[in-house]
Amino acid sequence: MNEKEKQQSPLETEHNEMVKTPKDLRLPAALVRTALSSEQTLMSWIRTSLSLFTFGFSITQFFYYLEQQKEGVQISTGPRRLGIALVCVGIVVLSMAMVEHVLRLRKIKKQGLPADAASFLPVGSAVALLVIGIAAFVSIIMNWSL
Repeated sequence: MNEKEKQQSPLETEHNEMVKTPKDLRLPAALVRTALSSEQTLMSWIRTSLSLFTFGFSITQFFYYLEQQKEGVQISTGPRRLGIALVCVGIVVLSMAMVEHVLRLRKIKKQGLPADAASFLPVGSAVALLVIGIAAFVSIIMNWSL
């Protein structure tokens, strides 16, 4: 026993042991918070890309409907191009957000993230919406009317 331990009373020693426990949990807790923050960021990107899909698809369908109603009147292709661009941006943004989220989780897992801390729900919903966005893009390109 060194002199420092001899000078501490049993109460001080017990207090120091109690203080050490939260320090040991700081890293896992920080990693879980970072993983949850990453999921929240992914969900925000999902919301943004869904808005882009919806707005772009609505624009193209609206002007397609106008062309069908007024036969012989040619409407500018600008709104259609804008709608296609918005859907494409939504697809790219969602894809990039998913890749970034997965890479961040892998990096955090290497640092010691508990296995049950990461949820599949955000990535699963992002994949489902990516499929919907691609279907919207294909329907616009093929001039499918809904």
